[in-house]
Amino acid sequence: MALNPYDTPRGKLRSRVEATRRQFLLLVGAVGALGATLFGGLELLKFMFPAATLEAPPQFKTHFTVDDLTGSGTLKVNVLSDTANRVTVVLDTIGIYAVYLVCTHLGCTPNYVSDVTSGTGVTDTAQTVAKHYNAEGGAISTRNGWACPCHGSRYFIDSTNFYGPAPRPMDWVDISMSPDKFFVVNRAAITVYRQAGDTSVPRWRLDPKTGKSNGATIGV
Repeated sequence: MALNPYDTPRGKLRSRVEATRRQFLLLVGAVGALGATLFGGLELLKFMFPAATLEAPPQFKTHFTVDDLTGSGTLKVNVLSDTANRVTVVLDTIGIYAVYLVCTHLGCTPNYVSDVTSGTGVTDTAQTVAKHYNAEGGAISTRNGWACPCHGSRYFIDSTNFYGPAPRPMDWVDISMSPDKFFVVNRAAITVYRQAGDTSVPRWRLDPKTGKSNGATIGV
């Protein structure tokens, strides 16, 4: 805006102020538009090139087969672990199940041990063994289970907590057999979820001969 040469000094000053104000508003608007364009462009690029996640997929194939698990003819309970994926596959007298190795206290990874009651003061009475190791009522002579290295929680072989700060049993996750007889585990699909104080023996099992489950889920 041109200045009027016949205007008063106060009028000229006001005109300069108005011109400066318009320039400032135009500059702010231009910077805002440029910023919005750049932000929108970056978001579009993110959408076109999604970031890769380092989190392990919930479904995976084990490195061992059903024959590896059932190899011994005199076997009563057999256990094979995929520690990297935090899953242990267990074979007992009535079938196969998969325990998700996440301690229900603070999420540590419990270790599989052959003598889980050692040092706990819990005695291996016939009632305890029968209750926790065989859903069909027959006792299995084993002390196998899990011990959490963080705060000392202990779990029987069916993942029932019995010692330490863990508030409830560990979960079981879905397991199936692939055509090449490897196991496919899906940690996103819980088959057994038990609340605190629930010591019932889950009946969900995978048949090692047919590769089919009995569908007896708990709490899901």
